[in-house]
Amino acid sequence: MQVFMRLRPYAEEDLRLTQRLESDPRVVGHLGGAGDGAHADRVHRRRIAAVADGDLFFTILIGDPEEPAGIIAVWRAEFAGEQVHELGAMLLPDHQARGVAGRAFALLLPYVLDRGVRMLHAFPAVSNKPSNAILDKLGFTRGEECDLDYEGRPLRCAHWVRELVPDTAGRAPESPS
Repeated sequence: MQVFMRLRPYAEEDLRLTQRLESDPRVVGHLGGAGDGAHADRVHRRRIAAVADGDLFFTILIGDPEEPAGIIAVWRAEFAGEQVHELGAMLLPDHQARGVAGRAFALLLPYVLDRGVRMLHAFPAVSNKPSNAILDKLGFTRGEECDLDYEGRPLRCAHWVRELVPDTAGRAPESPS
């Protein structure tokens, strides 16, 4: 049985979710480790500002009654001297390895296409095997490794890309499941 899921725009009320995500080593272990409350507050403020600037940050809500499972987002980033659209997601441990990320990506695609985005990039840590496997399953192509940072922490990343082409009816392309 598939559990109900929807995306809600990230908002002020998501500070507690960000605190839970950013402080759990099972979530951010591949991103340099857990941060403290001040770190989570900075991340939350940046997300709120990004939403105000037009980036797509969503809280993933699942179940009945709904509970936050994590976040999924596409934001403008700089890579190799060019502006790109980067995909990222974080899930609470109870929702990892259950197909939540793939389903959330399918729900996110129409919003991304409505913004005219035709190429997505993702940069998971090379050591994050689950995230790399999900991107492969979602039809991304792995490129070269690169050095980036997450919140000021150095990170060796795998660079993944996926071209987005709406189908002839203008709908989002289906994601492999």
